[in-house]
This record gives sequence, C-alpha cells and structure tokens, in this order.
Amino acid sequence: MSDEADAKTRLLVITAVRLASAALIGVGMAIVAGKIDIPRPAGIAFIVFGLLELLLLPPFLIRKWKSPER
Repeated sequence: MSDEADAKTRLLVITAVRLASAALIGVGMAIVAGKIDIPRPAGIAFIVFGLLELLLLPPFLIRKWKSPER
C-alpha cells in the first residue's frame, strides 16, 4: 500500500472507533433512561466502557501509527 492509502485506512479506523464509542454511550444512555428493557447496571457499564474507549483508544492508535521522524 502507498503512504496515502495507509493514512486513509488509519483515519477510517480511528473514525469508526469514535463512532462505535459514541453508539455504545448512546445505547447505555437509552438503557439508563428506560427506553431499552435491559437492567440499569448494564447501561451504566455501557456508558463507562464507551467513555473509556472514546478517551483512550484513539490517542493510543494515533501514537502507535505515528510516522517515524525522518
């Protein structure tokens, strides 16, 4: 793959991680609000894991994929 294709793929993965995190938080909020019939502690867990994923995973991937200094 070319450098440009690698960059596009990495951007797509980071964006997908952010969207999945937001979706997880949204589902957790719907559970806590009673819109989805699942126990409330599961909703709280969804929110917590979604926030952790949103805050920790993209910076980790960015650091891992950072191009070396030339």
